[in-house]
Amino acid sequence: MQAADVIHRYEFILAASGEMVMAAQENRWEDLINLEIARRERILEVTAEPVSPFADAALQARKESLIRGILAADERVKALTAAWMSEMQGILTSVQAERKLARAYETT
Repeated sequence: MQAADVIHRYEFILAASGEMVMAAQENRWEDLINLEIARRERILEVTAEPVSPFADAALQARKESLIRGILAADERVKALTAAWMSEMQGILTSVQAERKLARAYETT
């Protein structure tokens, strides 16, 4: 794979990562999942090739910058989804408690 192709794929991954952050911020969970699926395909393409530094230092620096951006976006999505998951856990716990109470006071 040519260096320009690798850079282009990392740029796509970064753009998808940014869209994932926006989807998570806006609670668009289905969009987030679809973006992750599309992004994962590109990640698999990039990681299928052997890893070696580019001969051009500027391209190598660009690749590293893109990877740092992707990782930063991933951390943001992780933080946003963790908050949502915590909220969902609270809702599920509340529903479970309501069911237990309903069963406890059911008349037979």
